[in-house]
Amino acid sequence: MDGLTFYKLIHILKEKLINSKLNTLTIDKDSVFLSFYAGGIFNLEYRAAPAPPVLKKVVNIIGESPGAISAIHGAFVTDIGTFSYERACFIELKKRKASGKLLTYKLILEPAGNYANFFLLSSEDIILYSLSPRTIDADRNIGAGGRYSLPKANKKYTLLKYDGAVSFNELSGFYPVTAKYADMLLEKYSFAESCRIIQNNLLDDKFYIDEKGKVIPFYIDNAKVITYEDLGDYFCVKENKSASKDISRRIKKLYTLKHDKYLDLAEKLEQELNTAKKYQEILDEAELIKNNLYKVQAAGKYIFEKYSKDGICEVEYNVEHGENLQKKSEKLFKKAFRLKKSVPLIEERLQDTMQLALFSEEQIFYAETLSEEELSEFEKILDDESKNKNKKQKKEQLKPFLEYVGDGFRLYAGKNSASNHELVFKFAQSDDIWFHGRNIPSAHIIIRLEKAELTNEIIEFASKVTAYYSKYGSESLIDIDYTYKKYVTKPKNTPAGFVIYKRFKTITVKPFTMQEISNYGLLK
Repeated sequence: MDGLTFYKLIHILKEKLINSKLNTLTIDKDSVFLSFYAGGIFNLEYRAAPAPPVLKKVVNIIGESPGAISAIHGAFVTDIGTFSYERACFIELKKRKASGKLLTYKLILEPAGNYANFFLLSSEDIILYSLSPRTIDADRNIGAGGRYSLPKANKKYTLLKYDGAVSFNELSGFYPVTAKYADMLLEKYSFAESCRIIQNNLLDDKFYIDEKGKVIPFYIDNAKVITYEDLGDYFCVKENKSASKDISRRIKKLYTLKHDKYLDLAEKLEQELNTAKKYQEILDEAELIKNNLYKVQAAGKYIFEKYSKDGICEVEYNVEHGENLQKKSEKLFKKAFRLKKSVPLIEERLQDTMQLALFSEEQIFYAETLSEEELSEFEKILDDESKNKNKKQKKEQLKPFLEYVGDGFRLYAGKNSASNHELVFKFAQSDDIWFHGRNIPSAHIIIRLEKAELTNEIIEFASKVTAYYSKYGSESLIDIDYTYKKYVTKPKNTPAGFVIYKRFKTITVKPFTMQEISNYGLLK
């Protein structure tokens, strides 16, 4: 679902729910149920996981109301809106207490793919409740007690501020499909006129279905016209029941569970790492006891001398009755050395776990972008892995990776996880150059130099291909990591396509457009 469609749907919901009463709000796993009274009962379910997120009308609501949530029951809806054309909206609520004080709250819906989330905010935008720890911005605080902030926008242009843009693919809220149809308007109208036409279309209740069944929120020629009521129960997603969609959902469900499992493990490892990094404090206490043992005769408080690089200072130390300081010091030394030794091991395991989480996200990305034939192949590979079939059978099912012959070099692009594994660990040579999106799902790209030196132009070309075949290929700028293949490794007992790498450099590029990829013969 693109941001424009979400913007239009929220605009329609606003007309229905403004000034309505929120009877109840309940939570059931990753779903939020909202029951409004707007001249009659109007129930909504917002499902944040598994992806794709869905906002739909329902007859009944289920689940429980956590303490922070139950406080808003009976509040009235005073405003509903979106944050520009991003996939995030707010529902403002007001409720008067028995004392007469008027309280203001906000509900935030962020239907951003696998990072979909829901928040309850106070009038000062302090988070009172968050549905999930998922966030697309790793440095964003989304826990209770923090101040809410929107996810960072990767596109600097919008329908309202477009000076400098040459394609709708550069505008916030557009996906490749909607950008393609919007760019067609430029054959008849200027960029400014096209933006105004789309803005006006976003304020009516009509949707347009293209020949592939895609929902477009603005007018396109020769398309079926429907209203939001014709979309069925779903506001945000019109689900396709075809076999390929079933396969896609199966793969996404599988790897969403894996992704969440790895994130939970990473959180525990971070806690272990924080504890282990305190080894110096334990070592300091062990040294303190060892250097002052001669002073202790019985239980009580003593003044110990503490040695440091800044000199000697005196500290008070309490000795408990029956405490053996000699043994305590020895235990503290052992614990400190054990924790110190564990720090790099935990760091390595944490890095591997985060890479596995990213790998799972990458499989979800493939499940959303592969063709029907490739999805069927992907499913066979998964079935083979689950049944532990031999590698020869899997290799026979693989399709060749994409290839481009350049001036003195060749570029190869993986098409899915198994293809990536074949490309990087069976085909690539140690001095080939490997490319991948930085901390985002993307294809694996290999550059093999023939008669050319590695130039900035080759690096930029490969990076733009990598950026196009990434989860965020429609964004304006993307960070791409690259290194020699010899620095890319696959740890034991990890799935095909999973890698870790070192000694890399990063370049920020604008992805190639679909037309450019097609011109280079690299379109899947």
